[in-house]
Amino acid sequence: MSFQRFLSLVEALRESPTYPGMDPIEERMLNAMAVTWHAGTRLTVMAAMHMFPTISPSTVHRRLKTLRAKGLIELVPDLEDNRIKYVQATGRTEEYFALLGRCMAQAQLHVES
Repeated sequence: MSFQRFLSLVEALRESPTYPGMDPIEERMLNAMAVTWHAGTRLTVMAAMHMFPTISPSTVHRRLKTLRAKGLIELVPDLEDNRIKYVQATGRTEEYFALLGRCMAQAQLHVES
């Protein structure tokens, strides 16, 4: 039941003006990139374009641009090779995952009470 409660909280949160509007592909990409970042791995744009086998690389590239425009990622050039760009989280990304974390904690509290 806690997962269903979590989904309900997130769905309600999506209606909030402070919640970053993302389509399902952008949300899936951001979640997958967060797992990579959490593991301490630097993610290049090229690697990101190929980490989603069911999404074409050109679609991934377009969605990276929209996530960047929304302030959810930044592209940082490699210090030694300007052709290489790394996809990095932003403060807004951290806020987004903090919101999801609070939803998860609240859902868990609801189950325990």
